[in-house]
Amino acid sequence: MMRAEIKGLIVRGAIPAIWVTINPSDLRNPLVLILAGIKIPADALPAAGAAIRYATTTSNPVAVAQFFNHICKAIFDGLIQSGTGRIGILGQVANHYGVVETNGRGMLHLHVLIWLMGNLAFSTLRERILQDGAFAQRVIHYLESIIIQSINSDNDSIPESGPANIPPSSKDPGSDDEFHQKLMADSNTVACKAQMHFSNHTATCFKYRQKGQGKAACRFGMPRDLQPHSEVDKLGVIHLA
Repeated sequence: MMRAEIKGLIVRGAIPAIWVTINPSDLRNPLVLILAGIKIPADALPAAGAAIRYATTTSNPVAVAQFFNHICKAIFDGLIQSGTGRIGILGQVANHYGVVETNGRGMLHLHVLIWLMGNLAFSTLRERILQDGAFAQRVIHYLESIIIQSINSDNDSIPESGPANIPPSSKDPGSDDEFHQKLMADSNTVACKAQMHFSNHTATCFKYRQKGQGKAACRFGMPRDLQPHSEVDKLGVIHLA
């Protein structure tokens, strides 16, 4: 039924431009404890606090569902601003369609298709990219502004702990440029520690493995060929740096 509804939205209007997965960590977020009415003692050891959070999350599905709902609504209302007529972090969003799923232990996550105002059909977009170099550069510039596929792996740039590792605050009196620089450094730190593919593949890499040719291929396409700079190939496909 949901697939039919999505197809109906596509037939009625433009093709969705962006795919988003919202996967909030319920085991670590203190909001779950607040919604469950649980308070960790101030003198509790870190291990005890982690145990309390784990026990609460795995035994209180209502609090977890409320937490998930709050997080998703905050993202759509505060960041994406779908259907409001205002400009969100992805531009002006005309519509979205989300489907809730669970993992093996029941943790909720949301897969979302997002329609942007004025989004072109793929065939039209590809033609313009191939025929208009200036337009292609504008598209690349936009993609590079919202997608980063490289990190600074210099150990000196990855603080382990302490004040240098505190995420930037939007309430600081610093300039926009200073905030942006701090945000980039913090994002790089997170990516280095949590967004790296393991040197050896894991079972997740072959989650949907099929029999026959290509069965040993990582579904994330790792390792990937390095792309020194963003470019458009002869088929009109953009390969980001």
